[in-house]
Amino acid sequence: MIPTTDDPIGDTPALIVVDPQQTTPESEEAMSSGAGSISGGRDAVMENINTVVKCARDADIPVIWGKEIHRSDFADYGAEIESCEPAHGIVDSCAEQFDPILSIDEDAMEPAEYIIEKRRYNFFHRTEIEHLLRTYDIDTVILVGFMTNICVHYTAHGAHEHDYAFRVAKEATAAPSQDLHEMGLKCMRYLQPRGVRNIDAITNRLVEYDGNEIVKKVKRTGQVTTKTGPVSANNNWLTRRYYNREPTSKESILY
Repeated sequence: MIPTTDDPIGDTPALIVVDPQQTTPESEEAMSSGAGSISGGRDAVMENINTVVKCARDADIPVIWGKEIHRSDFADYGAEIESCEPAHGIVDSCAEQFDPILSIDEDAMEPAEYIIEKRRYNFFHRTEIEHLLRTYDIDTVILVGFMTNICVHYTAHGAHEHDYAFRVAKEATAAPSQDLHEMGLKCMRYLQPRGVRNIDAITNRLVEYDGNEIVKKVKRTGQVTTKTGPVSANNNWLTRRYYNREPTSKESILY
C-alpha cells in the first residue's frame, strides 16, 4: 500500500535510474540535459546519481536502470516523431550505452540490479518493471536521471497511476533548460507534494534503512527463491492421481 508518511524513501523503496545514456553529437545541445538544481552541469548530476546508487546498494534495495531505445527505422518511435526533440536512443548509436561516468558494469551487474529497455518516456509503459517491484514488495520508487521534464516526470506519473509513492532526488535530475527542469519538478510536486526531495534527505535516510530482506537473500544466495519447478507433495492425492493411481471414491467426489 502506498505510504502516507513524509519519510524521504517511504517504507520499502527501490531506486530507478532513468535513461542516463550517452548523448549523440547530433543531439548534444537539446539532449545533454545540463540544467538542474545544482551547478556543474550534466557531469555533476551524474556524480550525484552515483552517490544515490551507492547508498541504494549499501542499503540493500533494488536498483533498476533504464534505457529509452528506438529502432533505427523509427518503426517503434510512435508519437515521439511529433516531439520537438531530435532523434535519440537509437540502436547502434552511443546512446545504447550508459554514460561512462556512472558506476555500473553492464557485463557484471550487481545482485538485485536490473536493466530495462523502454520505448516510451514512462518507465511503466509496457515494461517488466511492475513484476520486479512486486517481487520486492516495493511501495516507493526513488527517481534520478534524465530528463526532469520528460522521462523522470512521466515515470513519476506512471508510478502515481500505479499507486506507488515516488521520491525524486532533485539534485540528481536535469533537463535541457532551467525552465524545463523547474517545470518538471513543479508538475511532480503537484502529483505528490512530498515527492520531490533534496538528495541529502534521501541518502541520509538510506544510510539508516534496514534493507529489503529479499534483496539481502539475492545478494546472499543469488536468487529470490530456490523453490522452483514441479511442486513436491508426496501426500497430495492430486499428485498421486497424475502418477497413474486411481483415486478413492472420496477423492473422486472432491475432484
